[in-house]
Amino acid sequence: MTKPTPLRKKDILDKLAYSMQRYQELMNVLFEAKRESKDPAFLVHACADIVSNVRECFDYLAQDIVECHIIPFTSNNKLKQAHAVGKLKAYFPYYEAQLKRSDSPFFDLNTTNAPLYQSLLHFTQSIAINAVIPKTSFSYSLFLDVKDMVNKKKHDKLIAVVSEADREYLIENGSMKMLLPLSGQSGWSHFFVEPGTMVQKAAEYRFSFNEQEVGKFCLFATKATELVIGDLYQTYFA
Repeated sequence: MTKPTPLRKKDILDKLAYSMQRYQELMNVLFEAKRESKDPAFLVHACADIVSNVRECFDYLAQDIVECHIIPFTSNNKLKQAHAVGKLKAYFPYYEAQLKRSDSPFFDLNTTNAPLYQSLLHFTQSIAINAVIPKTSFSYSLFLDVKDMVNKKKHDKLIAVVSEADREYLIENGSMKMLLPLSGQSGWSHFFVEPGTMVQKAAEYRFSFNEQEVGKFCLFATKATELVIGDLYQTYFA
C-alpha cells in the first residue's frame, strides 16, 4: 500500500519549530528575571502560547488521519457525507473510548487501517497506565495535561502560574548558565563550581494546574509531541 501524502505535516513542523523558539525565549526571560529577583514579564502568555501550539499539532494530525486513512476507504456513508459538507468533528483521541465508540470517526480506522488503529490504541493505553515514552523521561499521561490546560484556557482563563522563592540555584560564569532545581533531586547533597562562578538561590515558577515547573513542562510539551507525532507520520504517511 502506497503511503498517502499528508496536507498538514509542514504546518505541524512549523508549529513545533516555533514552539521550540518560544521555549528558548522563555528560558532566557526566566533566567534574566531570576538573576534580578523579579517576576518575568508575560510569563503566563508565553507558556500558554507554547502549550496551545503543541496541542493544535495533534488535531492537525487527526485531520490528516481522517482524510488520508479513513474517508477514502470507509463504507460509512454518514461519515463521508459529514466530511464532505465540513461538519465532521475529529479531535485526536486521548482515551480508548474515543477509538472504540461506534459514533467516533476513528472507529472505522480499525477496518480501513488496522495497524494505525492499533498505534492510536497503544497511545491511549499508555496514557491510561502513565507509561514513559521510550528512550525519554517523558510520561504519556502529561499529554492529558496539555489537552486539559488548553481547554481550560479556552473556556475559563489563562493558565495560572505560581512561584515559590528559593527553590532553584542560578549558576552562571563566562562559559555557562544554568538553573538547578532543588526538588526532584536525589543522590547528592553538594555541588562544586569553578572560582568566579555566580551561585544564588532563585524562585521556581510552576503551573498551578499540575505543579509542573514551567520550563520543564514546556520543553516536554514540545519535544514529546515532536517524538510521538513524528513517529506516526514516518510510519503511516509519505
